[in-house]
Amino acid sequence: MRRLDMSLRFAPLIRVSTEQQANKGESLRTQTSQIKQYVKSLDGEIPEYCWAYSGQEHATPENERKKLNQLLEDSARNKFDAVIVCDASRWSWDNLKSKEGLNILRENGIRFFVGTMEFDLVLPEHNFILGMSAEVGELQARQQSLKSITNRIERARRGIPTGGKLPYGRTYDKTTNTW
Repeated sequence: MRRLDMSLRFAPLIRVSTEQQANKGESLRTQTSQIKQYVKSLDGEIPEYCWAYSGQEHATPENERKKLNQLLEDSARNKFDAVIVCDASRWSWDNLKSKEGLNILRENGIRFFVGTMEFDLVLPEHNFILGMSAEVGELQARQQSLKSITNRIERARRGIPTGGKLPYGRTYDKTTNTW
C-alpha cells in the first residue's frame, strides 16, 4: 500500500566492500551525503532506524549480505516505503540475488530508486536495466578475483609473499626480495 498523503520513507542502502574502505575510505561518507541530497530533492525522509542498512559488506556472489537480508525482511514490516542507492552497483553484483531482492521489494510494494531516478519494479525494461547492471558488476568482480588469484600464484612461484601475515618467525626484505 502506497502512502499518498505523506512523504516517502526511504531506506538507504549504502555500502562498501572492505573493512579498510569502511574505516579509512571516503565512500561511505560520500554516499551518505549524496543519499541525503537525493532524498531531500524527492521531498522524502530517512527514518533513523533505516540507517542500519549501511556499512561494510560485499555485494559479490557467494557472500552473505546481512544488511541487505535485514532490509528485505523489514520491507514486509512497513518500516519504509522505498529503497534508495547511489548507483546500481551498490545494490548488487550478483544477478540472482538482485532479482530475488527486487522481487521481494515488488511483492511488498516497496519502491526502488537509484539516485533520484525511480525504477518501476513492475516494468520489464527497468528490471532489465537493473539486471544488466548486476551482470556487469558480477563479471567485473569475477574477473578481478581471477586476476588476483593468478597474480598471487605467480608471486608464490617467485618466492614472494602473496598476502596476509608472513609465516611465524620469518621476515621478508622487499628491497632485496629475500627471506
